[in-house]
Amino acid sequence: MSDIEHALTASADGTPIAYFRRGTGPAVVVTHGSIATKEQWLPASEALAEHVTLYVYDRRGRGGTGDADGYSLDDELADIAAMREVAGAGAHLLGHSFGALATLAYARRHGLGGGTLIAYEPPLAVQGAVAGDRLDGYRELVDAGRLDAALEYALVNFVRVPAEAIPFIRETPLWGASAPLTPTWVRELVEIDALGDDLSAYAEIDAPTHLITGTATTPFLFQSVHDLAAVIPGATVTEIPGADHFAHLSDPAGFAGVVVEAVSRSAVTE
Repeated sequence: MSDIEHALTASADGTPIAYFRRGTGPAVVVTHGSIATKEQWLPASEALAEHVTLYVYDRRGRGGTGDADGYSLDDELADIAAMREVAGAGAHLLGHSFGALATLAYARRHGLGGGTLIAYEPPLAVQGAVAGDRLDGYRELVDAGRLDAALEYALVNFVRVPAEAIPFIRETPLWGASAPLTPTWVRELVEIDALGDDLSAYAEIDAPTHLITGTATTPFLFQSVHDLAAVIPGATVTEIPGADHFAHLSDPAGFAGVVVEAVSRSAVTE
């Protein structure tokens, strides 16, 4: 098992960012999804660390990372920039869910300077608004402190998990770790819906791009990956058989293999 080094850096607005460094090899900055922290990536990091140097950070408003009064997607991009400065020039980006949206936006606006973009199931509005009018109900639950109910509401209405699957998810460690983080999802859902359903701007991405999805995931997430692949020049896709939105937890070694292959392919084409 490789050693884990914990450290802090700061974003452009002074917000402290907590991260861990693990492994040897090409640098990969990991941007996690909603209702998550860097700890969710520990299982996958163990397998990945044999091949790459991981920089996994807590996104703002959770874990060891601070927050600010305001919030926008631009703040996420500034945090990614700060982490890429730590990781070094040409660092690859791996983003999951909302983190994938942030990495896509970063690559489109700033480029990756030789790095590869790996995006795992970004939640795009390819089948209508992700939250839409249902956001009000979610916000009410969060404001009332009913975070357990808010998580169930969000999984069914936003991630579109079948309601009959909720009792099984409740029994996993994912539930207890995610429920306290539900308040941060409100502002992220606002940002997701603000992006709209026009994907044409992603054609501006000129970094090597690899998209990942599971064959057992939510239909709109599966479609998001394939619609993006049709827009981003040269983008490639891996479908992980039987995987859902959390393959990095359910099959960390298999998921790591997909990431390592994408990074290795980039090195061959340079």
